[in-house]
Amino acid sequence: MTLLRDLSLILLAGEVFIMALVSLALLGGAVYGLWYLQRHENLPSWLRLAQAYLALGRAYVELAMRAVVRPILLLYSILATVRGWLGAIIKQGGGR
Repeated sequence: MTLLRDLSLILLAGEVFIMALVSLALLGGAVYGLWYLQRHENLPSWLRLAQAYLALGRAYVELAMRAVVRPILLLYSILATVRGWLGAIIKQGGGR
């Protein structure tokens, strides 16, 4: 009975290894294919157009995020300046 158990375990390990090898080969092929398509001379015209629209959309998102974040960063820089001034005043007044 133990021989049959060991044999089945070896067969299961072999099947898992083969399935992992096949999936790894498919994933590697997909990565290589996408890398090949990312080179601009190999890109089909419809993908170039989609890439241009995505770049335009990304630029608009970055512009909107700059507009949203700028007041927050300005507020924190003002608060840091005031804290620095107060810290210098406290250090100066504490030494007397």
